[in-house]
Parts: sequence; C-alpha cells; structure tokens
Amino acid sequence: MRKVAQQERELLLGGGTESTDLRRKRQANAGVTSDAESITESLRRSRQLMVQEVERSTNTLVAFDESTGVLKKAESEYKGHRSLLSRTRNLLSTMQRQDVIDRVILIIGFSLFVFAVLYVVSKRIGILKLQQMATAAIKSQLAGKAANGDAMPLGQKFDGGNTVPNVDTPLQQPLHDEL
Repeated sequence: MRKVAQQERELLLGGGTESTDLRRKRQANAGVTSDAESITESLRRSRQLMVQEVERSTNTLVAFDESTGVLKKAESEYKGHRSLLSRTRNLLSTMQRQDVIDRVILIIGFSLFVFAVLYVVSKRIGILKLQQMATAAIKSQLAGKAANGDAMPLGQKFDGGNTVPNVDTPLQQPLHDEL
C-alpha cells in the first residue's frame, strides 16, 4: 500500500502528463461521484415523500372506513326511529278515533239516561196525566159548549184531582199516549 501511495505522490509531484491525466480522471470521478450522491439524495427524498404520501393515504382510508361505519350506524338508527314514528303515528290516529267513538257513546248514554229519568219523573209526578186531563177537559168543554150552546167555565167541570172528569160527549179524536 505504501508503494502505491508513493507512486501517486511521485506522479503528482512529478508534473508529467500522467499526473494531469490522473488528476482529470480523479476530478471526473469526483464529479461523477458527487452527481451520483446528489441523485441518491434526491431519490432518498423522493422515497421519503412517497412513504409520507402512503401513510397519509392509509390514514385517509382509515378515516373513510370509520366514517362509513358511523354513517351506517346513523342510517340504522334513522330507520329505527322512522319505524317508531310510523307506529306512533298509527297509534295516535287509533287513539283519536277511539276518543271520538267514546265521546259519541257517552253522549248517547247520557241522552238515554236523561230520557229515562224524565220518563220516570213524568210517571211519578203525572205530568202526562195532567196534560191529558187538561186536554180532555178543554175538548169536553168545547164539545159540550157546541152541543148545549152554554158557556160553562172549565173550573166547574174539572174537579182539581188526578181524575179525568166524566164527559158525556165522546171526543172527536182518541188520545194516544206516546210513551
């Protein structure tokens, strides 16, 4: 190794044509080496940028997968809420119809109760009998007045009790009890 170094030294110091050729070769080799190093460094940077882009793309894909999962979950919840709202709407319409039916039944029942109470009260008090007696008395008086030609007051023929006065003349139309 020392001999090679010694020869190089002599060539460099000797100033011959060989030394200039050798210097040029070394400079050319040095230029090629520096070019190769710069290309290698550029490739390393490109590789590093590509690795970063791949990582960023991977992160983006992971985020898309997570978002897709969240959207699918939201869609299933939405479908669940939509069916729940549909069932609730149906139940509300059924309840409204039932409310109307209940009101009609209550009104009919109350009306029947009121009519039954009025019927019982009228039978107990005798309102219809009193009306029938008054009608009969008026008709008998009119019929008697027409037959006799006298004007006898109603108070003399009606005794004030719960009985229908005896009238000799028949009524023109028979009375019908509507209850």
